[in-house]
Amino acid sequence: MVIYICFKCDLMRIFYGFFALLTILTACQPATPGQQASVQDSTRTTTPKPAPAVYYKRLKGTVASQPVTMHLIKRGPAAFEGWYAYDKQGIPIQLFHNTEDTVQLSFSEWGTPEGGDNTFKGTLTDDGAYKGTWSGNNKTFDFDLKEELTGAVLFDVFTISDSALLFPANPKSPLGVASSTAVWPVGGADEAALAAVRKALTPKDVPEDPEQIVRQPVASFLHEYNATHDEVDTNDLKKGAGASWNWDAQHSVRIVWNAYPLVAFEISDYAYTGGAHGNHGSSFTVVDLARKKQLGLDDVFKPGYKAVLGTALENSFRKKYNVPAGEPLDKQYLFDKHIAPNDNFFVTDKGVVFCYTPYEIAAYALGQITLFVPFGDVKTHVNEAYLTK
Repeated sequence: MVIYICFKCDLMRIFYGFFALLTILTACQPATPGQQASVQDSTRTTTPKPAPAVYYKRLKGTVASQPVTMHLIKRGPAAFEGWYAYDKQGIPIQLFHNTEDTVQLSFSEWGTPEGGDNTFKGTLTDDGAYKGTWSGNNKTFDFDLKEELTGAVLFDVFTISDSALLFPANPKSPLGVASSTAVWPVGGADEAALAAVRKALTPKDVPEDPEQIVRQPVASFLHEYNATHDEVDTNDLKKGAGASWNWDAQHSVRIVWNAYPLVAFEISDYAYTGGAHGNHGSSFTVVDLARKKQLGLDDVFKPGYKAVLGTALENSFRKKYNVPAGEPLDKQYLFDKHIAPNDNFFVTDKGVVFCYTPYEIAAYALGQITLFVPFGDVKTHVNEAYLTK
């Protein structure tokens, strides 16, 4: 069993790393010096070890002369992910690392109508500058971003990866692997605000301790995996037909927004437990540092907001997926004609984002749906504290 745990605290550059696919591929291989991994007996208690290979950078600068803010995470020797937004729009856009590009640091946008056609390609320097070209819509623009942490919460990171053989004595045994990250605030705000962030990041029935928080999803998944031992037809294993028992899970916390007074997190989960495909989904959490609390819809919106938000969400869906105004949403897209606001949301300084996981309002094929509603579209029902002055 290989456990890889890393922790990063680099003065003003502190964040988390999440070795999703990388750790899964290396979970049962001997550790190389650069991985700082250790082989442990399953009966031992493993203590997280320091590792400087991961970090979080909040970068600010311009794309095509437009101000942007990017939340960039290095989660391994050659593994990155992030979110960014144009400051004037305040609409977060997810970024996925193009690992095939070994020359430049390259990202594709996710969740936009153009999808992976919009890309960042550039060079990230040791002093925290990311510079290169953005391409999309048959256009190319220069971008120039530098690390800037004014008004940002600082985070430590804890990462763990673990694995288990379903039949340890069987050379053809299926394998279960799991990885997890937890981020933990350590500065950038007063203690009461940091306490609110810690509370928001702590799952129910888990102590407010990042080492235990990061272990919980891995331990839970592998416990469930080991419990399936008696369900497996060992004859299938002898025939080499046990691939559906090679389970894996990835739990990751990402920073989506980090500018006082708001800090928002994406808690992303993926699990394959047999069948045609795995399941995935994200939940979002937002904390108001000034009010020292995690926000609910009633904190952000005035009474009577549900109908107004529902109409705005339908308009947002039509715009994002190019659905004509007169076409019913349930004709070929959604399960219902209307979209209701749910509790899976976060806010920025310009609007609110709602997330609907696969199967929640549409078929799996449509994927996870995130919809942005500008505060200007529902201004009469937004509490004044969240309207841009």
